[in-house]
Amino acid sequence: MRAASVLLILFFMTTVVPGSRPAAADQPVAPQFSRAEIEAKWRTRIQSFLGRGVIPLIDLESSLRRKSGHRVVPMTLRVMDELGVALVSFMGREAAKDGKTKGYRWSYYIHEIANDHPDRFILTTNAGSNRNWSKQKTGKKRHFIDRLERHVRTGDYPFIGEIEFRHYMSNAQCKEGKEHRDIHIPLNGPTGHRVFRLSAETGVPFSIHHEPEDVPLAALEEMLAAYPKANVIAAHFGQIRYPHRQKRFTADMVSHLLSTYPNLFFDLSTGEPGRHYKCGTEPLDTVIWEKDSWSSQKDTLKPAYKAILTKFSDRFVAGFDFGPENRQSAPYLRKRIANIRLILRDLPEAAKHAIGYRNAWKLLTGGEWE
Repeated sequence: MRAASVLLILFFMTTVVPGSRPAAADQPVAPQFSRAEIEAKWRTRIQSFLGRGVIPLIDLESSLRRKSGHRVVPMTLRVMDELGVALVSFMGREAAKDGKTKGYRWSYYIHEIANDHPDRFILTTNAGSNRNWSKQKTGKKRHFIDRLERHVRTGDYPFIGEIEFRHYMSNAQCKEGKEHRDIHIPLNGPTGHRVFRLSAETGVPFSIHHEPEDVPLAALEEMLAAYPKANVIAAHFGQIRYPHRQKRFTADMVSHLLSTYPNLFFDLSTGEPGRHYKCGTEPLDTVIWEKDSWSSQKDTLKPAYKAILTKFSDRFVAGFDFGPENRQSAPYLRKRIANIRLILRDLPEAAKHAIGYRNAWKLLTGGEWE
C-alpha cells in the first residue's frame, strides 16, 4: 500500500468530528469552563440577538442521543442562528450498551457538545425517560435515580432534564403499540420526594412530564407545598389528551396554582393550533387556542390563557420538544420555534422578553437578567 494511502487511512481513523465521538467516550467528561465563564458566554450570545432587535429564545425542553448527534447538532446550530435561538437544553439519553455497565448507563454526550459549544448548549442531565426509571429501580449506585443524585450534587449541571411521572404515549408510540411508554409514577411517591428534595437542596431546577389528570394535580400541589425551594417546570402547558381525565385543568386552576406556589413554572412545548392526539378519540390536544370549529383551531390564544400568560409572564419558559428520533429535521425544529413565536405574538412586550429568555436565565443562573 502506498504511503499516501496509509496516511489518509490513519487520518480518518484518528480524526474526531465534534458531536460524533464513539461510544467509548461515555466515560466521565468534565466541563471545560467554569460556571462564571459559561454564563458570560450565554450573556454575550443573548445580547447579540437583542442588539439586532430580536427577542432571543432559550429552549428548556429538548433531548438528544449520541447516535444522531453528528447530524442533528450542525443543523441545530444553523437554525438557532437563523431564528433567534440563544440556548438549547438538550437532555441526555441513556448511553448505548457496552456489555459491561450494569443498571442505567449515564451518557456524557451532552457534556461533549456543551464543551464544544458552551455559548449554545446548556449542560443538562440525562432524562428520566428510561426503563430503569419507569420500573422505579432504586437503592443501588447503578440505578438512574441514584446516578442522577450523584451527578447533580457535583454542581456541574444548571438544569435537570425532564423526569417522567405521568406520561401518555405520543402519536408515534401509540401507532407502534409502545405501551411501556404509558407511565404511572406517583409524584408524591418515594422517588418523587427524592427528585424534589434534590432540587430543593441544590437549587437546580427540574422539568417534569406530568399529565394534568385530576388526581395527579392534587399530588403536584402537595409536593409544591412540601418543597417550596424546589423549582419545578411542568412540561407541555395546556396539552390535554384525555379531557375526561383532566377536567380540573382550567384557566382558573392554572391561576390558582401560579398564585399559590411561586416555585411552579410551565414550559410552552405544546401543540400548534389544530393539532390532534391520534391515540383514541383524536381530540384537539392543546387547549390554549381559540376554537374555529369542533375539529380545528385559530392561531390566536383564548382570552383566558392570554391573560394568564400576561399576568404570570414570569412563570413560563420556552420549549421546543425537539430531538427524539421522529423529531430531528430542520423543518420540524423551525415549526416548533414558530409555535413559540406564535404564542408570544399577541402578548405585551415585557411578557415576550420574560418568557423568551429572562425566566430561563433566572432559573439557570439564580439571578435576574440585567
